[in-house]
Amino acid sequence: MALVAPAGPVDEVRIERALRNCERLGLLPVLARSARQRTDYLAGSDAERASDLRDALTDTSIDVVWALRGGYGTMRTLAELRQLPLHPAKPYIGFSDNTAIHLALLRSGVVSFHGPHAGGEFPEFTEAAMRRVLFDAATGPLPMDDVEEPVTIRGGSAEGQLIGGNLSLVSSLVGTPWQPELSGRLLFIEEVGESFYRIDRMFTHLRLAGLLEGVAGVVLGRFADCEGDEPGRTIEDLFGELLGPLGVPVASGFPFGHVPHNWTLPLGVRARLDADEGTLTLLEPAVV
Repeated sequence: MALVAPAGPVDEVRIERALRNCERLGLLPVLARSARQRTDYLAGSDAERASDLRDALTDTSIDVVWALRGGYGTMRTLAELRQLPLHPAKPYIGFSDNTAIHLALLRSGVVSFHGPHAGGEFPEFTEAAMRRVLFDAATGPLPMDDVEEPVTIRGGSAEGQLIGGNLSLVSSLVGTPWQPELSGRLLFIEEVGESFYRIDRMFTHLRLAGLLEGVAGVVLGRFADCEGDEPGRTIEDLFGELLGPLGVPVASGFPFGHVPHNWTLPLGVRARLDADEGTLTLLEPAVV
């Protein structure tokens, strides 16, 4: 298990927590060479972070690559992934800014996993969700927690490959070689700390760029600390305005993203969204 820091800098508290989380999972951690480096708001230089990522993804002695954190910086390493021999593939785990790496790997036909960071909090629900998808190769409905119920934005059910991640990253990749292909797929999206107008702008950017044309359905996580200026207007109201006109099933409030309870979602694996029932079901195993 390689622990990498392709984005923001990592402190010792996060590193120690990552080592404990690996121990809980029975994994032998190998800390990337530059994990303790810092260059302003990045975990070392672009060359150092890209080198760690390249080594972790190609080293045959490494079975899994787990991001220590998000932040900003993974987009600056993407050019390195274009030259990597990525087969046989190995799981890459992370979320937030790691969306850039997930989408780059998916374009190469590699399944990766939108899930908790190695250096983050790891409650029982999050650990069980990771074990279920990554260790047990389970299919079927993903278990919900008891924090909040999903909200139907537009009813119906749809199937397709899972694709998505953090809204800011998906939006930022429009017009690049790593722009995602969403047609026929289930788009899952999360975000944190953004005002409603910025969420509006990013979804509108995706729509105007044509990316939302043909999307099968939309699965929305818990948009933590995202607030509007208009009293009484909810995030679900905004989702209805922006995504309802797509005419496809949409539901929000699922446990993934910048929240303690965090699903592990495999990009590239077929799933079914039932927006009326508030369920997401994996239709095929994520690992073999």
